Amino acid sequence: MKWLKRILVQMAIGANVMAALLLLACSLCSGLNPAEYPRAAIFVLGFPLLLLLNLAFVFFWLVFSIRHVWIPFAGMLFSVSYIYDYCPVNWPSGIPDGALKVITYNTEFMGAREKSDDGHYPLLEYLASSDADIICIQEGVPQSKGPSVAYEDSVMEAAGYHILRLNDGKAEPQFIYSRLPVLSVRRISYESSANGSVAAELLYGEDTVLVVNNHFESYKLTREDKEKYKEIIKEPEKEDTESNSRALFRKMTVASSLRGPQADSVLHYIHASGREAVVVCGDFNEPPVSYSCYRMGTELASAFRQSGNGLGLSYNQKGFYFRIDHIFVSDYWLTYDTHVDKSATWSDHYPLVTYLKK
Repeated sequence: MKWLKRILVQMAIGANVMAALLLLACSLCSGLNPAEYPRAAIFVLGFPLLLLLNLAFVFFWLVFSIRHVWIPFAGMLFSVSYIYDYCPVNWPSGIPDGALKVITYNTEFMGAREKSDDGHYPLLEYLASSDADIICIQEGVPQSKGPSVAYEDSVMEAAGYHILRLNDGKAEPQFIYSRLPVLSVRRISYESSANGSVAAELLYGEDTVLVVNNHFESYKLTREDKEKYKEIIKEPEKEDTESNSRALFRKMTVASSLRGPQADSVLHYIHASGREAVVVCGDFNEPPVSYSCYRMGTELASAFRQSGNGLGLSYNQKGFYFRIDHIFVSDYWLTYDTHVDKSATWSDHYPLVTYLKK
């Protein structure tokens, strides 16, 4: 029995060392541009699973051989900054007077499928009554059975908002509502099949604030794709698992290879603007450990990392638990009480909220 236990322990040591190295490799791969290394972007998606595996090894060693518990701890220590990006812990602090409230929200076509008995649209009422100073909307073009753009804008205008649309004849699924005076609105040019970024300059006291609202390239997973993904996770031994996995992998690598240059284009625009007060937000379609968030984090600070707590899961579809909505800010700002508002249930995303103070 001692001989058997010794073999099992040696096998567990090897498996744990591999899990620790893979966690570190996964962390470092987030810095690789998916336009050049598309497979790395998919590998990075395994970060939470590798983290859970190392946590499982902690409990394993506590039970079977406590002197080896340092192995998973070492793996997590080398990746601690990335772990904190994924699941920060911050001491709660009060929201200072005069702080700007910012919301970023992928509304899934303004929640057009949800209509109250009195004929109103709950999502639109939520936005109008939010008391936010800046609201960045993604997927804001309503469906045919939903409220018209003119109706949306009239409701928000009555609530005291300026409507920052480009009105250049193109579809505008990304736009901004602002209570701050508007100086300019521009589209950031980059390759995309259906997504985009809008940059607005707003007047804040005597300063100019640059707000960039993004919807980086989505995976465009259909309902059928999502069901296949769930089948792969639940029943990996099925005959069609390999073909389904390859099809999903191809679709995901194409989207990932576009998102990298999109994030780079936004940072290039910010540099060229020369603005000190910067807010970048939106649906990045990538979790906190990813190339887009890595690139933004080299120049800006994640609001959720600074003042959020926990996982902050913003995509709310069953089986797909991710935080893919983000807010990044320049050193001009301090952030407070960044959180996901789970009371807003009319879209496949929850809104992400933060408060900013100079």
